[in-house]
Amino acid sequence: MDGEKFLFSLSRYGIKLGLGPTLEFAKALGDPQKTFKSIHVAGSNGKGSTATYIYRVLKRNYRAGLYTSPHLRRFSERIIVDDEEITSNFIDKFVAEHKSTIEYNGVETQLTFFEYTTNMSFDFFRNQGVQFAAIEVGLGGRLDSTNIVDPEVSVITSLSLEHADKLGGSIEYIAREKGGIIKRGKPVVLGRVPETARRIFLSLAKQNSSEVREVEDCEVRNLELSLEGTTFHLNTDRGSYEVKLKALGEHQVTNSIASILACESLKEPPSADKILGGLGENQIAGRFEIRRRDPLIILDGAHNSEATRVLSSNIKRYGIKDPLIILGVLKDKNSYNILQSLSEVSESVLITEPNELERKKYGEDLKREAKLFFKDVDVQKIPAKALDSAIVSERNTIITGSLYLVGEMELLLDDREKSEKVPVEEEGAGKPTELIE
Repeated sequence: MDGEKFLFSLSRYGIKLGLGPTLEFAKALGDPQKTFKSIHVAGSNGKGSTATYIYRVLKRNYRAGLYTSPHLRRFSERIIVDDEEITSNFIDKFVAEHKSTIEYNGVETQLTFFEYTTNMSFDFFRNQGVQFAAIEVGLGGRLDSTNIVDPEVSVITSLSLEHADKLGGSIEYIAREKGGIIKRGKPVVLGRVPETARRIFLSLAKQNSSEVREVEDCEVRNLELSLEGTTFHLNTDRGSYEVKLKALGEHQVTNSIASILACESLKEPPSADKILGGLGENQIAGRFEIRRRDPLIILDGAHNSEATRVLSSNIKRYGIKDPLIILGVLKDKNSYNILQSLSEVSESVLITEPNELERKKYGEDLKREAKLFFKDVDVQKIPAKALDSAIVSERNTIITGSLYLVGEMELLLDDREKSEKVPVEEEGAGKPTELIE
């Protein structure tokens, strides 16, 4: 059986918020989530990057795992142990041995894609002898399938109104959902969140007798941002660090600080050298990632309003003048806000369509909105042709709007790298894909 094809077939059952079926399936598997320690990461934006930083530190002390979603190029990028992706053989065997239906409350119940794959990832971690894992929340927190873990530390990176239809229509409701990953007696790390949400998180932490550590309480000095990397001096209440990131963007400063606080909060924290070594690894794919430098091609999976605002801020911060924007979005996103933010840094947008038939926003529909904000608007529905147009133009180019689009562009650029027989971007070439938020 093609295990991966079977997994994706489960997507037709949609998203269900609730832990009952996930826990029941875990019990049938022998509770693999109890065989390793973890750090659990939630947030509207930044959670994938933060989980990746934490994993990179953990693997210097432990046999470590990383579970994140979605993927860019391949499904197997979601589940990693010591830099090796889950194998197709394991997936095929797991699917052959475990049905996607379970007996729950006396009724045969169908597991969703995320309920099934979350348990499969934890089973893989057990199979591979993982000692410590960084786990990214899929959606929300309290009722997300990953919330069957009992983490050593919980992290909440950020909070916005994304997925308000599923998590509640206000910051307060969403904060309570994300705050559901806070566990009794276990530390919680807070990124930069709205004050309304912060008060809710502090209240939940107090109820759970959980120590709270906040990015805002740390001192950052000598911050330097360039297209070669990011450096700054950090003082926390437990240590001092000269941080050097290959990842770009001011938001990655916040994500890396949250990662440091999480690692410091462990009962046996890694040394400063190991923390800095983990943070100093390669760029994170699809997060203000440079793929070419002359002219620039930058991929950024800014798939919601807040992430696009951060992207526009970074374009200004790095002095990238009037880049060509290649944009493809999903129809459930606030495309007006996305377009408005991007129009602050460019007059030109080339609209394309992500490879997601049911959820993509059609190019002509997005074009009508884009004309309200951009001087030059064009449509090339096929991403490969949009990329060709950008390369021929010899303009600095930002590709953004949807993780589906960014993932497809990663593959297209990989193919060009092979055919041109030169590295697209030497940093990280030929190494396993890193995961994103």
